Amino acid sequence: MALHIDQAAEEFKRNIDLFVEAYKKKHAAQPNEYPLEMPDDNAGIWGEFMFDFHNTGNV
Repeated sequence: MALHIDQAAEEFKRNIDLFVEAYKKKHAAQPNEYPLEMPDDNAGIWGEFMFDFHNTGNV
């Protein structure tokens, strides 16, 4: 089945919103393990977290 780029982008955008929601819930329960800010030298980890969530659903 073909997937148009616009459909793929919309799916990814929805997953980002779902990731943020799920991550903030984890932060509320475990703020030390789920910080809302990353230091400059580790800011790229957000992308890794989002891709992992997109692929596995895990936060």
